Amino acid sequence: MNEKSQAEAERRARLLKSRAERLPDIKKQFEENQKRNFNANFAPGGKDERLVQSKKSIKTAKKTTKTAVKSAKTVKTAAKTKKAKSESTEKRRDVNLLVSTRKGEMVHHQRMLSQDVNAQATQHIIGIPVNKSRYNGYHGNQVTMSQLRAARPHKDAVRIIPIGGLGENGIGKNMTAIEYQGEIVLVDMGTLFADNDYPGVNYMIPASKYLEDNREKVKAILFTHAHLDHIGACKHLLPFFGPLVPIYATPFTIGMIKRQMSELSDVPEMNYQIVNPLDHKKIQLTQHLSCEFIHMLHSIPGNTSILFRTPNGNIVLSGDWRFETNPMDTPADYDYLVNIANTEGITVLLNESTNIDTPGTHPHSEFDVGENMGRVMDHYASGRVIISCFSSQVKRIELVLHEAAKRGRKVAFAGYSMINNVEVALRARAIKVPKDVIMKMEDIVKLPDEKVTIVCTGSQGELNAVLNRMVSGAHRYIKIKASDTIVFSSNPIPGNEPKVTTTVGGLLREGAQVIQNGKTHITNIGPLHLSGHAYYEDHVKYVTDLHPKNYVPYHGEFYMLQHNAEMAENVVGIPRDNILVADDGDIIELMPDQTIHKNGRISVGNKLYDDADRQVNEAVVKDRIHISREGIFVVILTLSKKTGRLIKTPDIVSRAFIYLDNSEELIGKIRHYLRAKTDRNIANESDIKALKEEIKEDVTHILFDATGHTPIVIPVINKV
Repeated sequence: MNEKSQAEAERRARLLKSRAERLPDIKKQFEENQKRNFNANFAPGGKDERLVQSKKSIKTAKKTTKTAVKSAKTVKTAAKTKKAKSESTEKRRDVNLLVSTRKGEMVHHQRMLSQDVNAQATQHIIGIPVNKSRYNGYHGNQVTMSQLRAARPHKDAVRIIPIGGLGENGIGKNMTAIEYQGEIVLVDMGTLFADNDYPGVNYMIPASKYLEDNREKVKAILFTHAHLDHIGACKHLLPFFGPLVPIYATPFTIGMIKRQMSELSDVPEMNYQIVNPLDHKKIQLTQHLSCEFIHMLHSIPGNTSILFRTPNGNIVLSGDWRFETNPMDTPADYDYLVNIANTEGITVLLNESTNIDTPGTHPHSEFDVGENMGRVMDHYASGRVIISCFSSQVKRIELVLHEAAKRGRKVAFAGYSMINNVEVALRARAIKVPKDVIMKMEDIVKLPDEKVTIVCTGSQGELNAVLNRMVSGAHRYIKIKASDTIVFSSNPIPGNEPKVTTTVGGLLREGAQVIQNGKTHITNIGPLHLSGHAYYEDHVKYVTDLHPKNYVPYHGEFYMLQHNAEMAENVVGIPRDNILVADDGDIIELMPDQTIHKNGRISVGNKLYDDADRQVNEAVVKDRIHISREGIFVVILTLSKKTGRLIKTPDIVSRAFIYLDNSEELIGKIRHYLRAKTDRNIANESDIKALKEEIKEDVTHILFDATGHTPIVIPVINKV
C-alpha cells in the first residue's frame, strides 16, 4: 500500500468513527424536533433543515481537503448529487405545511368531543353518575370511592342488590339479587331496548362481575312476569347458571321463557318450577330464605308480586302492577297482601315507579278497550281494520278476537313475536279463542275487506316491524290502501314519538284512516289502550295499605324513583331515614334490628347486542358515535421491503368527513407531508409503529386546522 492509499484509508476510518460517535446525538435531536411540531420540522428554515445544513457544511469542509484526484472527483460527484437532491427537497417544501391552530386547541376539541360522545352514550357506558339526593342513603352526601372500597358486609345482614332497572336512561333491564349467609336468590333478567344514542345496538342486558364471581352461590331464580324488560335476558344468562338451579314462575311466564330458550342450540332442559300464586304456597329457596308468589294485575297474564321471608323481616318486591275495577283476568290477590302487612308486617317494600307522575287512578278497564275496538269495526265496516299493539297484550288480543267474531270478521296475526306469544298463551290456557275466527295471512287476503281484521306489531314505529313494511309495500301479503283503518292500541314509549309520527304520516299518505289512543277528541272513539302500571293515587293507596317500615322505589328512571320517594315521605308519612333511592349496584343491607342502610357497591354494567343477537363491544359503540359526528380518514402508505422507503403516492380514503374531489389543496398538503415523513429508511416494526403514531397526531392536527373537526385517523402501512 503506497503512502497516499494509506492516508486515504486513515482519513476514511476517522470519518466513520466520527460519524458513529455523533449519530446517536443527531438521531435524538431529530426525534425531539419531530415530537414538538412537524410544522417547524418541514418549514423552510426550520430546525430540521438547519440541522441538515449544518451536517452538510461539516461534510463539505472535510471533503474539500486536498487528496488524490480520484477522491476529489468522488467528492465533486457526491456534491452534485446532494445538491440536486437538496433542490428537489426545497421544491417539495414549497407547499405550506404551517397550521394556524395550536396543538392545545386540537386537544381541547378532542376532549370536548369525547365528553359529548360519553354523554350521548349515557351512563350505560360511562358509569352511573353520583347520587346526591336526600334519599341516597348517605344523608345526601357524596360518597367517596375510598369509602365504598372500605365497606365490609355485615355478617347478619340481608343484602338487597339491584343489578339492573334502577335509575337507567330508559325503563327495563330489571334484575335484583337477595343474599343472606352466602346464598343468593335472583329476581328477573330483563332487557333494555337501545335508543338512537347507540348506533347498531338493539338491546342491552345486565352484566355484573358480582354474579360471575358468585355463580355457585345462586340457589334460585324467580320471575315476576313475562315482559321482555323482565325476562328478555334469560337466553343469555340462564345457561350461565346451569340446569340445576330451579326457575320459579307462573305457567304463562314459563312458556315465554321456554320460547326464548328455544332460540338457543345445545342447551339442556332447565329446572322449571311452575307456580300457582293463588295456592299461597310457601317455597323454601335456601336454608334461610323462603318466598311466596302473590297474584297481581298487569297488562299480561301470570303477573305476580313476590314476598320474601328472611331472618331480618319480610321483603315485598312489587313487580309491575295496576288496580282495575273490572278485570278480564282473575282479580288481584290484593287483600291477601294487605292481610300479611297487618299480621306479619312488611319490613322492606320495593315498589315500582313507572307511572308515579301520572295523576289520579285508572278510570277504565280492558273491557272498555275491547268495546271501543268493536266500535271501530262498526264505524269502518266497509274496509279492513288493522290493529297494532304490543305483542304481549294477549288479553287485549283475546278481546279483539271476540269483537271480530261478533261481526263476522276473521282475524290474522302479523309479526313473529305476535304469533309466538299467542301460541304460548293458548298452550298456557291464558286466553280463550272463539271457534273458526283465526286464519293464516295467506288465506285471509282472499276474503272481502269488510271481513278482515289484522292484529300486528309496529305500534312503536319500529322500522322493520310489520306495520312499517305494510306502509312501504315490503310486506308479502298486505299493502295499505285508502279503505283501511289502522288502530294504534298503545301509547308511544318515551323516545319513540318521532318514529310513531313518521309511521302515522306514511299511513295517512296512503289514504288510510288512522285512529290513535288519546285522540278521542278527533275520532270520538277511545280509550284504545290501558297502561299496565299504577297511577299516582293508586300508589298512595298501595303504600298506605301496606305501611312498610322501610321503602325502596325501584323499576324506573331516576326522576321516577325520586318522585316515588317524595310521595312515600310527604303523603304516606314514611320517615325520610327509612327511604332509600338506590342505583344499580348499590348494596342495601337489612339489619337484624330491621333498619336499612347502604353499604358499598358492586360492579355492574351492560352487555350490548345487535339485531342478530351478537354482542357489541362498548368501545365499538363509542367509535360509531365518533364517526357519525366527525367521520373517518385513512392514509395508506406503500413501502419497499428492501429499502424501507415510499414507492408510490400515498392513498387517502375519507368517509363521512370530506369529499376528496372538493379538497384537492388539503389532500395535496397531506400527501407532501407523508412524503417528507417517509423520506428515510423504515427498517423494523418498532419504526413502523412509531411512524403510525406520529402520522395519526400530525394528520389530525392538519385536518383540524383546515376543517375544525378531528375524524378518526387510521394510518395503514404496507410493505411490498
